[in-house]
Amino acid sequence: MKLYVDDLRKCPEGWTLARNNTDAIRLLSTGYVTDISVDHDICVPFSGELSDSVRKRLEIGKETFQPVAFYLSVMPEAMRPTVIKFHTANPDGAAKMMSILKAAGIDSTYEQGSYTIEAGEDVL
Repeated sequence: MKLYVDDLRKCPEGWTLARNNTDAIRLLSTGYVTDISVDHDICVPFSGELSDSVRKRLEIGKETFQPVAFYLSVMPEAMRPTVIKFHTANPDGAAKMMSILKAAGIDSTYEQGSYTIEAGEDVL
């Protein structure tokens, strides 16, 4: 299976979508993922409706898909996807995730994502 991990973008045809870290790691744990493409930043929907105190907490600990990179780094090689790429519009975030994998001796690639999001129908 090809796994596309992104909270907002439309899933490419032929890929399986994971909108959050839990779903991505659950699917990776099956050992059936051959290719994975991962975003970095996780947006908070309806952030304009949040109180100032909640908004400040979210700014301090912005959620990312980095846990997926950490999970990939500890997966047994036989279960790990053979193609790992990052498609985020955040080059610094991609570099962080690629360094997590590089430290574990795993190769990955980066494809600059767009800030223009074509959201799928299944967006929260």
